[in-house]
Amino acid sequence: MDTYSIAFVCTGNRFRSALAEAFVRRLTLGLPVTTESFGTLELDDAPPLPEALEIGLWCGIDLSGHRARHLGITSLEKIDLLLGFEDSHVRHAVVDANAPRRRSFMLREFVRLVEGVDPVGDQDVGTRARNVVEQTADLRAGSHGRGAQDGIRDPFGGTRKLYRETAAEIRELSIALAAALFGVTDASGLPAVPLKLARSRRSLWRR
Repeated sequence: MDTYSIAFVCTGNRFRSALAEAFVRRLTLGLPVTTESFGTLELDDAPPLPEALEIGLWCGIDLSGHRARHLGITSLEKIDLLLGFEDSHVRHAVVDANAPRRRSFMLREFVRLVEGVDPVGDQDVGTRARNVVEQTADLRAGSHGRGAQDGIRDPFGGTRKLYRETAAEIRELSIALAAALFGVTDASGLPAVPLKLARSRRSLWRR
């Protein structure tokens, strides 16, 4: 079976990329799609941040088994799509892990550009997704490059509100990504991130 592969990269692989990987994996259940995630820092198999665990549970996802993986442990030369959250993540993936430059984007950048793509119908999952990425790469080549607005900042050390807002955006971008690449229109299996948490659960956010 032709399997389509996606890798997400952030700094620590404990919040942004871990959530995006889990969200897209949930959205593509039953499809020949594999997801993985990495960080640019070496954190010795560190667990997800407490905020990621909490938000994951709200979204029906258990991240307790996730452990941070350093970008340098593998080659991404054959990855179908590489998605970072800041420009530095993409550059590290290309330089340190041999990710194909043409198929490497920031997540927000890719979703912004893919709005201008018209997927070809009646194709298998992998062929459709690769066609979409090729068209998106062509659009990027014809534009003026990445803008500062394409990055998604690291919420580490920020407020609970910042964590929730960041996770909510990653969820929305993941839904848009799955729809553009694979034609997935049902996101009911991925509940929304609550913008306010119940008082009894706030203690989980304390370090």
